[in-house]
Amino acid sequence: MKIIEVIKQIFKKQQPLANPAIELRRDSFFLDKNKHDQFLENGWCTVENVVKNEEIKIFLDTFNEISKLDGFELDKNLLNSGRLFNPEIRTKTKDVINLNAKTILPRIFNMEKVADHTGGAYQVKPPHPNSDLQIHQDSTVIDEQKDYCLFIWIPFCDVTELNGPIWVLPGSHLWGNIQRSLGVPWNFLKHIDTLRKYMHPVLVNKGDIMIFDPALIHSSAPNLSTEIRHAITITVLRKNYQLVYYYKNKNGKQNKIEKYDVNETFYYDYDFISKPDETKWNKTIVDYQPFDLKKSELLTLIKKYLPVNYSRSFK
Repeated sequence: MKIIEVIKQIFKKQQPLANPAIELRRDSFFLDKNKHDQFLENGWCTVENVVKNEEIKIFLDTFNEISKLDGFELDKNLLNSGRLFNPEIRTKTKDVINLNAKTILPRIFNMEKVADHTGGAYQVKPPHPNSDLQIHQDSTVIDEQKDYCLFIWIPFCDVTELNGPIWVLPGSHLWGNIQRSLGVPWNFLKHIDTLRKYMHPVLVNKGDIMIFDPALIHSSAPNLSTEIRHAITITVLRKNYQLVYYYKNKNGKQNKIEKYDVNETFYYDYDFISKPDETKWNKTIVDYQPFDLKKSELLTLIKKYLPVNYSRSFK
């Protein structure tokens, strides 16, 4: 049963079908049941005192290395190292993340289920009013009709409302928008002002981590402090995972979308804008689920999945 059919049942005020997004996420990766429950309901959770100072130092030392390489430019905007074209930058980032993931992930997750070599990226926010990141959902990493994955966000300092925290829309990871990438139009873009009303900041301290679903609608406030706000993300995937990438070809059929089976090298070599090379990656054509909602339908969805402790913010 497609997730979009579940949403249609909600709009029609009929008895809703079981939401596959919820059912998939019941299979916990977490060691702590309470943290899994928080993640399942909200789309995110925090865990205190996970990352050691010496690990943060290793991440910072590698950042200092890549910041001297060709193609590294930090100006007024948030920098995601995964978007930089120099393969040496991407490779050094992958190597340091995979090295430290082997010690960090077992503190939180059941390693009989979770892979320990899944990569990630630096998230570097300079002190500037324009260093914010617009409301969005992260790209789909795997086929979310079959499984789910997580992102770990590790700040290298205390995160306050001043230096650019992540803002989240709780429950939005369960809505069912599963075909996401820079190569696919994001149909929630026209609802930015409505989404913003239900966002909440996540404040954490150095050594703490934030774990969130890539389907969670979130943003990042500008860094209004006087220091760079450093952070890094680690991807958490089930063992024997299959990475995918969706691309909406303007020359293809309107109701179809291209789905590519890829591996880690794709995310370190691809420019995330061009059509993927069909000679390198296996392509299938699947039904397109555009998730294009009216404002009234969006509000119904927000109200349906907004956790109880946030429901007072619903208007």
